[in-house]
Amino acid sequence: MPLARTPTATRWHLNDAPSDDASPLLASLHPLVERLLRARGVQNAEQAERFLTPKLLHLHDPATLPGCVQAAQRLKQAVDDQQPIVIYGDYDVDGVTASAILYHTLKQAGANVSTYVPHRLEEGYGLNAEAIKILAESTDPKPVIVSVDCGITATEPAHLAKKLGVDLIITDHHELDPRNLPDAYAFVHPGLPSGDTPYPNRDLCGAGVAYKLAWQFALEYTGCEQGGKLPDAYRKLLLDLLAFAALGTVADVMPLIGENRAITTFGLQRISHTQCGGLNALIDASNLRSEKIDSYHIGFVLGPRLNACGRMGHAKEAVELLTTASGERAKELAEYLHDVNDERKAAERDIVEQATQLVLDHGYDQPDTRAIVLAHEDWHPGVVGIVASRLVEQFCRPTILLCIDPSTQTAKGSARSIDSVNLHDAINTCGEHLAKFGGHAMAAGLSLPTDNIDAFRDALVNQVNNAITPEDLVRDIRVDSGLELADCTVEVFKLVQSLAPFGRGNPKPRLMLEGITLDRPAQQMGTAGKHLSMHLRSGGPGTSRTIRAVAWGMGDRAESLPAGSVIDIVFQPSINEWRGNTTAELHVMDLRPSLRH
Repeated sequence: MPLARTPTATRWHLNDAPSDDASPLLASLHPLVERLLRARGVQNAEQAERFLTPKLLHLHDPATLPGCVQAAQRLKQAVDDQQPIVIYGDYDVDGVTASAILYHTLKQAGANVSTYVPHRLEEGYGLNAEAIKILAESTDPKPVIVSVDCGITATEPAHLAKKLGVDLIITDHHELDPRNLPDAYAFVHPGLPSGDTPYPNRDLCGAGVAYKLAWQFALEYTGCEQGGKLPDAYRKLLLDLLAFAALGTVADVMPLIGENRAITTFGLQRISHTQCGGLNALIDASNLRSEKIDSYHIGFVLGPRLNACGRMGHAKEAVELLTTASGERAKELAEYLHDVNDERKAAERDIVEQATQLVLDHGYDQPDTRAIVLAHEDWHPGVVGIVASRLVEQFCRPTILLCIDPSTQTAKGSARSIDSVNLHDAINTCGEHLAKFGGHAMAAGLSLPTDNIDAFRDALVNQVNNAITPEDLVRDIRVDSGLELADCTVEVFKLVQSLAPFGRGNPKPRLMLEGITLDRPAQQMGTAGKHLSMHLRSGGPGTSRTIRAVAWGMGDRAESLPAGSVIDIVFQPSINEWRGNTTAELHVMDLRPSLRH
């Protein structure tokens, strides 16, 4: 049976890696590694060296981060005066790790410090006035409140804090309007105007911002000169806290280039050797003790567990795990996060099924509807963000999922986007229908009266329809380089691994083989035959070398792939280690009948 030429919902784009300089980046580089570097915008030897060998010296001086010095000096004053400090964090991984970074740094100085994280369902995202009031009245003297990963749009809570005599320090990284900032004591934000030279890394996450503040506080508190060597205790602590900064950077999907690449590289090295009892317990509960932890494990193993309690209930357990928990309490909390994550996955599966059916029933998958807005009373508000991401993958459209609360006649939800649509800007144009919203180009949170849902949907769809065409509603696969089967070896794939850590801004390389032949019929594998196993060769029958390829989720295509089928594939290189044997393996992202055949 020949391979059926069915329409595909994907486009393959081969990156030509244009360059004004045809000379080699580095004489020692393998041609494939050089092509991959050029595909990531690396154009000269200096950039190549920085990319391949990140150093702690690549971290920018914290004093150059807008507001960092002022905030650090105020925290030092609070510690000197034994004035209480409350760290007010967000409930996602970025917010939890940001809270942990500041907590451990201030504790090292003997600070009277505590943490607060709002309840996702009862209080919602960010600073809220009621919590500010309670915190302001909870201690004498009144505390300094430091927000992490939130607060840059919290005008009303900031006004209340000032009225109550509380110094509020806002640290954040989300989109801001420099003309309409809250009235706070200080702001620490990489996007704030700062003289003639803006901070070089606008893409710091909340944990990254907190790390810079922790670093600057350590310099201020110890009287160390800017750029000088900190006392051993603080130097070791800040090295250890890079693990939390890496967790926040990867989990919040920040670009892993420049300073973020250095944070993540060294943070990943610290995770398995962390001095934090809670993080060690989480590693054990996740069965990662024997693994070399990389960005994948943050994104798909550790991150979801830290997020789970915040999504399904209250993130205070995650904050406790990374701050004060040790021994049996840390083990108990880590196992609890593991169990709650299982509950989250079950809820996610149910909502994905319901939401997918609603899209099909209402025709939101048609070319004249280029954005999806769905609402339901039974959906869990802590899970709809993940489900929105799943629908974006499936339907290639910006997607908003809303949870309706009949008792208040309001709807709250999460939004996710595609690369060609700036979601923050698109939602902002429909702001007249909303009660509240915030976020950035690829993700946002919002709330609105239920009576406004239909009008908001119409306005957003109209806005997105004008911004993109039906041709944009396909999954784009950007291919870094073509390759020959002879180059698919363990040695070459190990060179590719030298570009890690992978993530946004530095995706795991995608390579292409063209005119490749199935040496034997493709076979289904896994539960219910969901996946596909293939053995590929180049050239005619009798070619000696074959390589195994696995196509996840493509088991239903097995019958159309008999021996002798000639195909093109896009794949990610992988190294498989099993029972002492190390082999090169291809993880197939897409396949098609060969255009050469």
